[in-house]
Amino acid sequence: MNAEPIKVLVVEDDPFLMKVAGLTLEDKGYHVERAVTGKEAIVAIKKNGYKLVLLDLIMPEMDGFEVLHELKKQKNKVPIVVFSNLSQEEDKKEALSLGAKDYFVKSDITLDELADIVQKYTKNN
Repeated sequence: MNAEPIKVLVVEDDPFLMKVAGLTLEDKGYHVERAVTGKEAIVAIKKNGYKLVLLDLIMPEMDGFEVLHELKKQKNKVPIVVFSNLSQEEDKKEALSLGAKDYFVKSDITLDELADIVQKYTKNN
């Protein structure tokens, strides 16, 4: 009996990174949906039952901090892992204070490590 794949939303405006991150996670058996803007992410999160959201911070229309703030205001419980190029400690603290479960700098991790992070946050939710 096959279980349904775990649904993950990747919110990223860089087309290349979106593609490689999505393909990496799909190769690991995840069902990956994609959003390019913060506004798209909010709409998708309201409609779909994701086990995890990978969220970039710098995006058009609505940045990741605004997405986190909006989800916190709505008391949305979907786990969010920030995946950003912002490496300042203040950015990390702000994202975590707004409800992110974890924070990773894109350039500091490999795609395999990204898949391990997703597994960590989806295996028991």
